[in-house]
Amino acid sequence: MPSEESSAAIVLRARDYSESDRIVTLLTREFGKLSGIAKGAKASRGRFENKLELFSLVTLFFRRRPQGQLVFITRAERSEDAPPRLDDDLGKIALGSYMLELADALTTEEAEAAAAYQVLCDAVGALGQAGATSALRAAYELKMLEATGFGLDFSRCRICEAATGSPNEAVYFISSRGGVVCTRCRAQVPETAIRLSADSATTLTRLQVASFDRIPAPAHSGGDAALAIARFLTSILDRRLRSVEFLDSLV
Repeated sequence: MPSEESSAAIVLRARDYSESDRIVTLLTREFGKLSGIAKGAKASRGRFENKLELFSLVTLFFRRRPQGQLVFITRAERSEDAPPRLDDDLGKIALGSYMLELADALTTEEAEAAAAYQVLCDAVGALGQAGATSALRAAYELKMLEATGFGLDFSRCRICEAATGSPNEAVYFISSRGGVVCTRCRAQVPETAIRLSADSATTLTRLQVASFDRIPAPAHSGGDAALAIARFLTSILDRRLRSVEFLDSLV
């Protein structure tokens, strides 16, 4: 019999399977994304009760199966960190659901994802404490993209490498280049671009490096920054996330 393995994990998805089992997808710190079957999870009051719900932070114990991608989940123990409360606000539910779905979309089964795991845990914790804001959403998107190998750069021109952020000087975000070009270099780049104000570029740069408990408030009210991130996500994801429309209506 395969040996039992364990890792800190957060639940991304869960669905009932047969009369008493559940199939659960988790992002783990040690093994990346894992999907497994929890036998008797719907009836268990010890091993699984209220431990395999969305957003649950747990220590997962599992055994690998000789065939098939699903692992066999043997038990789960609640993390010492108290799970965040998200059910007291509709905005928290919407943004939290989006956080889980985006993490799921940007990670692959059993690929290394320790950084993505930490970003997700920190973001969900901040959401539970401070509530849903557009700044938290953007910070999460940028940090998760960086953690999964898609880091964006708003601080320097992709052509001449000049620093951006000069007052009143716009830049142009180009999805295929994963960054911006300055006004002087724009004519050299044929791709479609999104114009970003100087304030937007500066805010996005700050959001990338700020910790979740020190997220700066946006210095602008326009949607150019959100549009740039959304355009990039569309270019790399193979589907539209189901949670986006609901989230956009609230945050």
